[in-house]
Amino acid sequence: MDKISSGVITLAIVGKPNVGKSTFFNKVLNKDLSPVSEIPGTTTDLFIDNITYKNRTFKLIDSGGLKRKGKSKSDEQQYITKESLKAIYLADVVLFMIEADKEFTKTDKQICRLVLDKGKGLIFVINKIDLVDELKKIKNEYIYYIKNLFSDALLEDPFSICSLKLEFPKKIFDEVISIHSRLRKNFDNKDLNEALHNAINKNKIPVYSRFRPKIKYIKQVSTRPIIFKIFGNQANKLSLDYQKYLAKNLSKKFNIKGFKIFLRFVSAENPFKSKKY
Repeated sequence: MDKISSGVITLAIVGKPNVGKSTFFNKVLNKDLSPVSEIPGTTTDLFIDNITYKNRTFKLIDSGGLKRKGKSKSDEQQYITKESLKAIYLADVVLFMIEADKEFTKTDKQICRLVLDKGKGLIFVINKIDLVDELKKIKNEYIYYIKNLFSDALLEDPFSICSLKLEFPKKIFDEVISIHSRLRKNFDNKDLNEALHNAINKNKIPVYSRFRPKIKYIKQVSTRPIIFKIFGNQANKLSLDYQKYLAKNLSKKFNIKGFKIFLRFVSAENPFKSKKY
């Protein structure tokens, strides 16, 4: 597969079999490019095409359905899984599709966790809303799942659609543009350090082995994904819960929504002693 240009927003449509990914893909493009069937596993290869919206070029990738490991032993399903994972790796943003009349499963959670841990943007779309009567209740349940299962990221509430009756989903693509922009943002060191120390003052660092780690400095070292390095005395001894607290606090402070930020903790007296960031 050709390397995708960094100037193009790459959006992969991912989810379990038969959730409506190919129908969504075809409707957005206004083409019958990806095969559609009620039979799960119809889409095996990746289907890729471009569309322009708000003077931005989107490369859409339609992928085959991902199944849990116990049902992924056939050669065909292993191929589908490999291609779907490739779509995730290529994407800037992943549109994860789920069915309104189905539960959020362990497989769904694993796929979304993979997306976040790869530093990709993540958007949830509840499809087939025409099959349910209590959409508000179902949507609130998914909001609860998202906030609790992926508490290390600040994610938007899911969108709800019916692929069969879909008009161009402007709100979804506006959110993709926003996430794409946020993934590339560089933050001012002064603002970062002020936010970090405000968070620490609000919630004191827990004691570790009779010693309270001391945080001195934060610096952004990467975009796509966004990575911050935090320096201090025994900074690498911070508890996992406190690390999550700092990540969530920074995400809220700077409105970093739609993906996971990564914190790297470095024990160092002076962050300027080493230039190897």
